[in-house]
Amino acid sequence: MAVQCLLQSREGEEPRQILISQGALLPLAKMMLPNKVSVNGSTATTLSGPPYIFVSTPACVQRCLSSGVLQAKSIHDYLSIIILDKADLIFTYGYEKNLKDLKTHIPKRCQCLLMAATSSDDVESLKKLYLHNPYILTLAEVGDGKDEIVPKNIQCSYRDKLLYILAILKLDLVQKKFGIKSAVLNAELPVN
Repeated sequence: MAVQCLLQSREGEEPRQILISQGALLPLAKMMLPNKVSVNGSTATTLSGPPYIFVSTPACVQRCLSSGVLQAKSIHDYLSIIILDKADLIFTYGYEKNLKDLKTHIPKRCQCLLMAATSSDDVESLKKLYLHNPYILTLAEVGDGKDEIVPKNIQCSYRDKLLYILAILKLDLVQKKFGIKSAVLNAELPVN
């Protein structure tokens, strides 16, 4: 079984590869493909067999196929799931031709997931191109969250300030639980 995740830009590749590796039950062979694909020993060895999970942009996959780094037969024989992340934006990055060219290498049995925040003409085009019998999952809006977010202010002495900051960071309350950027202000720093 192989999974291919196509992204609209290269910025999302590394975080998704880390997330996929952490959630995998088996150790995965992973590599970052540079913008200019060159076949060296390690690249050829890693991609010689069927890939388990391949995260890339459509243009990079197309370049890998045309240069022989990635084998079309390997994709056709082993690909079982393809994920088009941010499908509503993927055409705006200029990948329409790449996606149409890649469609010829994807087997009919392959399950395709389109993930989009909005429904647009681009998503409809991708549905017609990649999906056979689509099921559309529309998530209900869960408010704007303004009522749920409450700013917290802790009045403490100068000596206790670092202790509070350390406790918040060690408990992972700031970054991992809420996923928001935060700032710690103190008397030594200007507010602006």
